[in-house]
Amino acid sequence: MVYLLLLCGLISTVLYVAIDVIDALNYPGYNYFAQAISEMSAIGAPTTTLLAPLYRGWSLLFVAFTAGVWIVGRNRSALRWCARLMLGVAVVGTGLSIFPMTQRTMEPTSSDTMHLIVAAATMTLLSGAILAGGRAFGRSFRRYSAITIGVMLVFFFLTMQDVPNVAADQPTPYMGLNERISMSAWLLWIAVYSVRLMRIASFDGDALGWSDAPQKSQR
Repeated sequence: MVYLLLLCGLISTVLYVAIDVIDALNYPGYNYFAQAISEMSAIGAPTTTLLAPLYRGWSLLFVAFTAGVWIVGRNRSALRWCARLMLGVAVVGTGLSIFPMTQRTMEPTSSDTMHLIVAAATMTLLSGAILAGGRAFGRSFRRYSAITIGVMLVFFFLTMQDVPNVAADQPTPYMGLNERISMSAWLLWIAVYSVRLMRIASFDGDALGWSDAPQKSQR
């Protein structure tokens, strides 16, 4: 059962990538490199109806993975904190659908402002989850986790630089690319983390040498 819950992390990453590609293909004129992911679920967007059930499915998988992390964590504080923060991501992330952005040709509203606030809060929670989760393994994985956070935040910052241009209906040639690099960083981390934790669920955790605390033997 725990193994299946942890597998949901890997499946959620694959599903999110598939959702992004499928919806882009079903949005006439959508520019994968220049337009934000949220534009596919914007108010009045042609893919809004298609996206809703797919994102709900992704959210369920993400929450199931979070439950798996909590269970396999037992009394390990790093994994328990990771699970708490990922649950926060799932809860706060619902705000992205509650407060959808408007399309470029429409006048920005308070929903756009809330959408940005929720996105920033989600990135903060994700950073904390990755940082906490990285402490469950050795130095190399902690380094990988730190790099993931760096890439995620740098490209999220670059994405945010184009927000004023979206509001003004001006060109944003690399907004979609920047956001997808940011998203890919943490989605890949979830997939890798899922696989590593499945090993924990399948074998003796101590035999694998995993712990909340840094291990001298894993330099």
